[in-house]
Amino acid sequence: MREAVEAAMNGVRMVPCPACGERALGAPHGGSPVSVACGRCGARFDALADVLVVSDDVRLKGGCCAGWRRHELVWRENAQAPVQELTFWTWAQDHVTLGAGDTISLLFPDGDLRRPHGRRKRLMPLVAADHTRRHAWALVGSAPIATLR
Repeated sequence: MREAVEAAMNGVRMVPCPACGERALGAPHGGSPVSVACGRCGARFDALADVLVVSDDVRLKGGCCAGWRRHELVWRENAQAPVQELTFWTWAQDHVTLGAGDTISLLFPDGDLRRPHGRRKRLMPLVAADHTRRHAWALVGSAPIATLR
């Protein structure tokens, strides 16, 4: 029973809303990527919700303070699901570490996961959360001060 309670408390619903900072995101329905909404402020986000990391290959592009980290995330819904890939970017100073075997959630602006991305329009998450390590990153320039507490 304890494991079921911890698992329920440790998912995307515990990630702070990038718009208001409250832990009020609704439970995702269906497989990732999904759309989630904040129960407090109504903001909507695209999400990879509670997915299993197969690997996250990170490459630094540019300088340590003015560059980017390019993440080539390989993930799956669960241990039996097919492998999928997603390339996203974070600022160089955001040391997002997603380890193989970890359960994670990534929140993006609404519609971002459905749009094509290229060199000029990089796919950047607002919040990254590693539920296995119980760590969340409110990424630079993406979240209100309430999220950074």
